[in-house]
Amino acid sequence: MKRAFLLVGAVVVLVGAAAAGWVAASTIKSPAQVASEAEPPEPSLITVPVEKVVISADVVTRGDVRFDQPESVVAQGVALEGVASVITWAPEAGTEFGEGTVLYEVSGRPVFALQGDLPLFRDLGRGAEGEDVALFQTALARLGFDPGEIDGVYGPITEKAAADFYAAAGYEILEPTDLDLEMLEAAQNAVEDARRVYTEAKQASSAAKVAEAAAAQAQVDYNGAEADLMAAEQELEAALDSGLLEDDPQVVALVELVAAAQSAMDGAAADLLGAGGEAENARAMAEALDLAGSSEMYSRAAEDLRDIEGRVGQRVPMSEIVFFDLFPLRVDTVNVRRGDAAGGEVMRVSGSRLAVDSSVPIADAELIQVGDSVVMDLRSRGIEVTGRVTIKADRPGTNNVGAQRVYLEIVPDEIRADLNEANVRITIPVETTGGEVLVVPAAAISATADGSSQVRVVEDGGSTRFITVIPGLSSSGLVQVTAVDGGLAEGDRVVVGVS
Repeated sequence: MKRAFLLVGAVVVLVGAAAAGWVAASTIKSPAQVASEAEPPEPSLITVPVEKVVISADVVTRGDVRFDQPESVVAQGVALEGVASVITWAPEAGTEFGEGTVLYEVSGRPVFALQGDLPLFRDLGRGAEGEDVALFQTALARLGFDPGEIDGVYGPITEKAAADFYAAAGYEILEPTDLDLEMLEAAQNAVEDARRVYTEAKQASSAAKVAEAAAAQAQVDYNGAEADLMAAEQELEAALDSGLLEDDPQVVALVELVAAAQSAMDGAAADLLGAGGEAENARAMAEALDLAGSSEMYSRAAEDLRDIEGRVGQRVPMSEIVFFDLFPLRVDTVNVRRGDAAGGEVMRVSGSRLAVDSSVPIADAELIQVGDSVVMDLRSRGIEVTGRVTIKADRPGTNNVGAQRVYLEIVPDEIRADLNEANVRITIPVETTGGEVLVVPAAAISATADGSSQVRVVEDGGSTRFITVIPGLSSSGLVQVTAVDGGLAEGDRVVVGVS
């Protein structure tokens, strides 16, 4: 029995020893094995595909949204003689108004708001011509009052349209005063007098020309008669020299011819004397009436009449029209009350157009032009709108921006009241490829010893090749590339790193 126990014990010891050896063999490594397992794995290439996209470079900045800059409205007095300029009505702050609205009243006279980009610098009346008249005609047409052809001439049709415009607003257009009518009558009389003198001068000038022509013809007739007499006398003298007697029929005939020629020359001399006198008198009369001077006097009188007619007809005083670029407008502040003297700033108004005040570094400003498109976004409200650059300062440091930045004004393409007073992100594309081009990540491009650029392309079998490229526009980590010798296409995989 004891022997059996010893045998079993020996077997257990052997099995345990074998197990311990196996464990040791699986956990204990030789120095060579340890060194082998410590070596890094075979490196693998990180690749990305070549893409074909439109790439653009952007200038990104921020800006503050506001409504249009306020404008000052200054009273110009009242266009009534002997009437003090007093504010008789003014709106409240916060009032919104459109084109054709009365801004305020001075001594009961309206001050209208119209759309235009040229301040009215004179009264508009009969005979007035110019761009300001065309702006007024265009405004009347927009408001439904037919001014006739928009030709920049204040004629009867425009005058009637202006009167209808005033009447529709509850006012009367200004009529001429008694003094205006007296001036008009005097100017009309002056024109009639100048016309009469000019007409007489024209007639005298014409008469002088006729008389001078008659005198010239009388001189021609006298010269001819004198030549005829001399010829007759020479022929008579030749006949007598030939031995013919005085009672010879040929000589008698020649004597009668000489007598007739003498009589004709005497008549021509009398006519020449008379025609010369008449011509001299006509010239004196024409010089006295002075055709050139009377013509100038008549033209000047007619011009004066036109000027007075422009003031005497139904007119629109420049103090009763204020032009603004855009409508509607809002009254921000009112500085006067009913009964105040009309002088200085009456109110300040601002447009309903949104604008954004922004700025960019000097280097970026060189890439931006007025009219460039922009994208504005306010991510906290999920708003994205497009717009355009409307103002670019001509030098850095203006409009309260830093000395190294250039001011920009940007106007959104749509009015979003929820953008007012917000600070928005602005993206301005300043350069683009204009179409799809091959692009790779910037990490795919490496420089060679000669200064050129290259990308490493992985073939389907795993081999690689280098292709020389010309980098182009870059944005957001992507670079436009053009292969010098071709061989690069969309979908090719380029190496950007090693793992």
